[in-house]
Amino acid sequence: MGISSAISGWFKTVLHETWTWFAMLDHQEWFVVLGMVAAFGFLCMRGFGSIDRV
Repeated sequence: MGISSAISGWFKTVLHETWTWFAMLDHQEWFVVLGMVAAFGFLCMRGFGSIDRV
């Protein structure tokens, strides 16, 4: 078993487990995840706006 096939297998497993976790969320948990992703996106966009000042 090569390194590339081990990495590929690990990546597929992580994607499958992540998709399963998202599929099991209820409405309230979806709103929490949505809020966290929106906050993270907002912080990233503020960071990209301050690049001109450096």
